[in-house]
Parts: sequence; structure tokens; C-alpha cells
Amino acid sequence: MLRTSPVMLPWTTLRLAGRFAVPLALWFTVGQVLRYLFFLAGYHFGLHNSVIPIIVLSLTVMVSLGVTAAMVHSVRDGLPAVQAREVDERLTSWAADEEEGILDAITRALLPFMIFYLAWGWFADDAKEFVQSAAGRGTAQGGVYGSIAGMKILIALQDHVWVAIICTAVFFALKFVAERVIEPRWSGLGGICVAFCEVNWTLFGIFTVDQARQGVTGWITGRVAWVDLGRLLGPVFGTFNTLWPLFKDAVLGSLVWLVIAGVILGVTAEEEAALGQGWIGRKVVSASGIDRPHTPREVLTRELRDKWLPAVYGFRMVFRAGMLPFGVFCALFTGLEALVPVTERGVYYLLGPHELGWWQPRLTMVEFPVELVHQVLRVCLLAAAFDLVVGRVSARTAEFGSARSASPRTARSLVPPAGPYSPPSPGRPS
Repeated sequence: MLRTSPVMLPWTTLRLAGRFAVPLALWFTVGQVLRYLFFLAGYHFGLHNSVIPIIVLSLTVMVSLGVTAAMVHSVRDGLPAVQAREVDERLTSWAADEEEGILDAITRALLPFMIFYLAWGWFADDAKEFVQSAAGRGTAQGGVYGSIAGMKILIALQDHVWVAIICTAVFFALKFVAERVIEPRWSGLGGICVAFCEVNWTLFGIFTVDQARQGVTGWITGRVAWVDLGRLLGPVFGTFNTLWPLFKDAVLGSLVWLVIAGVILGVTAEEEAALGQGWIGRKVVSASGIDRPHTPREVLTRELRDKWLPAVYGFRMVFRAGMLPFGVFCALFTGLEALVPVTERGVYYLLGPHELGWWQPRLTMVEFPVELVHQVLRVCLLAAAFDLVVGRVSARTAEFGSARSASPRTARSLVPPAGPYSPPSPGRPS
């Protein structure tokens, strides 16, 4: 069927972008305005308090997640396979009802979306943009010294590691209270509180752990044995360090984003479902402590599970739908990301060379429309790809079920009907 062919993926993406351009552009603009206000507040208050920038960064991350969830949910009416909701229940089940509103979808998808976002380190892009914004404002207000102060705004906690440790413990305790007290009573408010505490304790924890990691790394790399090992395995590590980021971004990153789109559109991504019910799945569940929440084993293995199990969950659906559609999606997704800097550079070439003072107020005028088109096309591509996967899985499941139900009748039709019994005639072997 043409609708479930990967050839239609680019056309479906453009069709969704044209049909839902207004709500997509509206949500993107709301997100950019909120990010601007948070960045502005983070710069002015963060120069005097090293905790404020992390809080602002966590709010920025939540805005990014909420806006992305709202944009994906906005195109749901244009996805026929998702609307049919006929995906194989053994692969996943629908966690949302058909009449779910956009705020309900954001609340339901915020926590799993945020876990994926943090586990894969995508918050680093928000942190980089925050630092660049602070450095730009510092340059405008204080010249070189203001720019240096803005660039140091996120690393000021390195001089007060004890503050990061205390904040990590406080937000971890608040997350525990939100999970046990607030979320069971008020699911919507509880989900937002859990997500906010999860983001903050993770970010403060990253600063805390990073200090210890730098010390341990410095000690290990200073040993003579490390130098000898580098000489022996240097080419192997060099090849791996070159190929792994490409594979991670192009294949694994695309796969996890596809899972994220599915979570926003209403499917569940439970860890037990991702592992399956086979012997290996049961062993992994037992070893990681998934069946015993909040135990030390479950807490220690949570980071690895948050990072890799969504990829397992997505791979099961992609494998059932076929690897060719996923390959087309990876090529389009990676190509779209690569086109963003090329497009910006092309616009700069068209505008021609100018002085720095001329460029400064106009950079945003170039970046905003390019990023708007990028985000709209990316969201539509994610939604179209997930709808394609669901449609192909549903079609294959229906074909498999029809074949199984038809096979007994086919077998019976190949056996000739039995006639009335007649005894063998004399002189002829029976």
C-alpha cells in the first residue's frame, strides 16, 4: 500500500507542515519568548547567585520539552495510523485516550520525555545557548569583561561544590516527596513537580559528579601505564572515537527521538515492555531491579536503563515495521540537522559582509526563521515516521493474523473429501 511506503515519508512531512503550520509556528514562538525571558532573568540574577543559572536552565529544559510535546501533539489529527490505534499490543499499548487534550498530553509525556532528554545529554545544547546568550549580553553591557563574566555564569558552582551537593540532596528529597505524596493525589501537578525536581537534581548532580570525575580522570591519565596503553591501543580508540559519535547521532539519536514522538502521541514506553517477556528479558528485569522500585539496585541501574531501554523499545517496533523505512527516516532526520548551519551560512552570504555592529541586532532575525522551519519540519518528520511505523506494524499484524486464521481452512481444502466406505474386492490387496 502506497501510504505505508517509505517513499511517501518526505511528502507526508511536507503535507503535515503545510496543514499545521499555524499551530506549529505559534507553539515555537511561545517557546522562544519564554526561553528569552528565562535567559534574561538568568543573566541578571545569575551574576550574583551561582544557583540561579541552574534553576533557569532546568526551567528552559522543561520549556523545550513542553513546546516539543505540544508541537507533536498538534499534528496528531493528520496521522491516520495513530488515529486508528491498531498497533500490536505485544509491542506497546496506548497510554492515552482518544480525547486527550494537549495539556494532558504534555503532562503525561513530560516526565518520560525529560528522562530521555537528560539521559542522552541533549540539555547540553540548551546550556550552550544559555552561555552564548549571557556572553552576548555581557559584551553589550560590559565589553570584554562582561563577556567573560557571562561565559563563567554556568561554571561558578565549581568554586562552591558544597552548594551543588546540598542542592542535589534537596531536589532529590523533593522528588521523592512528589512521587510518594503529590503525584498519587494530583497526577497532573505531581507529574510537573516530579519532572522539575528530576531536572534540577540531575543538573546539580552532574556538576557535583563532574568535579570528582575530573579528579579521578586526571589521576588515571597521569599514570605511566595509561601512556603505554594509549600507544598500544591508540589507533583503535581513535577509530572508535571517530565513528561512535556519528552512529550515536544518526542512528541511536534518531531511534530515541522516534520513541519520544510515540510517547507524546500516546503510547506507553514501560521498561518491562521494552525488555519483553522472554528468558533474557526476565533476567535483565531481575538483575536491574525494575521489579523492585526504589531499591538500591534499581536506583543504581536507573541511568543506564533510562538511556538504553528506550532504544530497545524503539528497535522492536522498527524491526517489526522493517529496516528500510527506518533507514529513510535516519537519512532525512540527519540531513535535516545538517542543513541548519548550511542554511544560516547561505543567508549570511546573501546579506553580504557588514560591520559587527550591523550584524548584532540582525543575527536573531536570521536565526529565528531558520530555526522555525527546522523545528516545524523535524516535528512533522518525527510524527510522520512514527505514523508510518505504526501503519506498517498494524498492516503486518493484520496480515499475520489473517494468514493464521486462514491456514486451517487451506489445509482442509487440500485434503480430498472422504467418500463412503467400500470393502476391498476379493483377490486384490486391501
